[in-house]
Amino acid sequence: MRNIPQFAVSLILLASQVHIPALGNVTAAAESSTPAAGVYEVKLNTNTASAIELVGAKTPDYNAEVLAPLHAAEAAAYAKAHAPKPKVARVTVPQVTVTVTGSHADWMQAAGISESDFGYVDYIVSHESGWVCTKYNYAGAGYYGLGQTKPGNMAAFGADYMTNPVTQLKWANAYAVGKYGSWANAYAHWLRYHSW
Repeated sequence: MRNIPQFAVSLILLASQVHIPALGNVTAAAESSTPAAGVYEVKLNTNTASAIELVGAKTPDYNAEVLAPLHAAEAAAYAKAHAPKPKVARVTVPQVTVTVTGSHADWMQAAGISESDFGYVDYIVSHESGWVCTKYNYAGAGYYGLGQTKPGNMAAFGADYMTNPVTQLKWANAYAVGKYGSWANAYAHWLRYHSW
């Protein structure tokens, strides 16, 4: 063998994957068939004067590795931004004329609400519906009546739940006591969150 010292250096480079500052970032890729970007392949030549040959680093395919994913992400974002919006169903509410007799206090008493709670009930109902028993929530939530709930929630308290304020107050009383423990607690919650 002609260059035994060079051959020995080549074997050492391949075996130890040594970093050589003079040659830059050189890593022996003895087992790798495809060098990665920034990694050089060291080729061992036994039949030439130069025992070590550096094969250049893999050049990245800019179009495939950078531009194609970027364009795909941009296309997906554009499609999402310009996707058709779901249509919102509009509900037409028939106008109902209701004649109800009696005062608010009469309604609360008929609904079984304690007289000591009348102030709390009056405050909440005044803010929820203005004491209009046929009031719909015009924001589209579907709430209805004195206490502003889904109409079906009041059905168990009487068949006339759409027009009778006493039936609606029976639901409101059960709701206030069931959810908050008392009308006083329901009132405190309303003051804090402006809803109940």
